[in-house]
Amino acid sequence: MKPAITLRIASALAFIQYSAHAFLFLSARPAHGADEIVVITAMKSHVAWLSRSSWDFYFGYGLMAILSGVVEVVLLWLLAAIAKERPGRVRPAIALFIFANVVHALLVWKYFALVAPMSFDILIAMTLGLAFVNSSNQVVASGLTRESGDTGLNPGHSRRSE
Repeated sequence: MKPAITLRIASALAFIQYSAHAFLFLSARPAHGADEIVVITAMKSHVAWLSRSSWDFYFGYGLMAILSGVVEVVLLWLLAAIAKERPGRVRPAIALFIFANVVHALLVWKYFALVAPMSFDILIAMTLGLAFVNSSNQVVASGLTRESGDTGLNPGHSRRSE
């Protein structure tokens, strides 16, 4: 499978994951009775030395997680476009996204013990792993190597044409 296709699949999976996160985070309401409402009310009181509350931090970090997910979705989609022409150039970014998704899965497991978001992280990491391997195969198959004059700095321009 071409790396561009697997990157688009990973982008679609990330879109589903972060859309679900955004919907669930923004629509959540207390449902566990008076004890939960007491905790939320306490979180909404200001921290003594700050003009913000624990709730502000909690909600702000939730929104930042949504924003990070949007960035991941868009970057994976853009990487797919680059991978069509220059599959080897996207490998470092793919490796970074694999690392990020695996670490995110571990953090979700440790601090939230939620299987669904962790499963999406693992599935995205596996899809990206396939894109990583396929991008290597595409580079080898096309003969693009540093030895053949491809510096990787300027598409369509090699040292041999200078």
